[in-house]
Amino acid sequence: MDVLVLGGTEFVSLHLVRALLRDGHRVTVLNRGRRPGRLPAGVRALVCDRLDHAALRTTLAGERVDALVDIAYAPTTGADVEATLGALEGRVGHALFVSTGRVHDHALPIPYHEDTPRSLYWGEYAKNKIAGEDVLLRRHRERGLPVTIVRPTHVYGPLNTRNNETFFFDRLVRGRPILVPGAGGWLRQFGHVEDLADAMARLLGAPAAFGQAYNVTGEEAITQVGFVELIADVVKRPLTLVHVATPPGGTPVAFGQNLAYDCHAVYTTTKLRAALGLRPRYTLAAGLAQTFEWYLREGLDRRVLDVAAEDALLR
Repeated sequence: MDVLVLGGTEFVSLHLVRALLRDGHRVTVLNRGRRPGRLPAGVRALVCDRLDHAALRTTLAGERVDALVDIAYAPTTGADVEATLGALEGRVGHALFVSTGRVHDHALPIPYHEDTPRSLYWGEYAKNKIAGEDVLLRRHRERGLPVTIVRPTHVYGPLNTRNNETFFFDRLVRGRPILVPGAGGWLRQFGHVEDLADAMARLLGAPAAFGQAYNVTGEEAITQVGFVELIADVVKRPLTLVHVATPPGGTPVAFGQNLAYDCHAVYTTTKLRAALGLRPRYTLAAGLAQTFEWYLREGLDRRVLDVAAEDALLR
């Protein structure tokens, strides 16, 4: 297939490009051209800011693709998603939109499934992703455009732009204690980036996926403390946990980039398994071990850390 990826050089989108090439697809990416050296050989690049709708129409005027993967978030509003589909009007076979598990109402009991009500529990980010989903679903309903929505959560792995697993690698390899917000008992669920890329590649052009939304993540739910204990076990470093209470109305102590929030986040993936027979290749432990190998290979264990705030709390 001819596949157009919005993005293509950052974390999830780069892993998707690699998966598509592996599977024999012809890949074009559209992005702002800031990291051209990251693109694998054979990938065609279109340079454009997707938020400039006039430029987007001009850039995509001659394009015809079998599949579109909308993965770039700038942040991206529903109007920006609409502009992309409009620029490819009648010239796209299947549109896949990368949303998030955070469209679900996390005030409801876990686990969250694809039909769990959506809400603005997560604020502007959820608002934009819900709007993007609605644009696609409306086009599917009113015009018959084949569309699919993918909802990942806490994606981890090599090249991660979120400082989550690497946050803990940084401290463990230096023998530093890990500060934990409160009891650290909120449940989290993580999905390896390569498993996400594989799932998206398999969904493209699959008629059973048209008009559907899928949660795409790993199978293991784990507490905040359990996640750190697992990482310490994987990287074979001693672990010291220091629990820090959050004052009323205060900000929790830093715990990864975005793992300190006070609610559970657990999702079912049975729909994806039933539709495609897909299961993750990586357990959480195996994925963290592979990511730690990348971390060391890139020399990230030697980067400079600003831990002044942590040291102040420890004192």
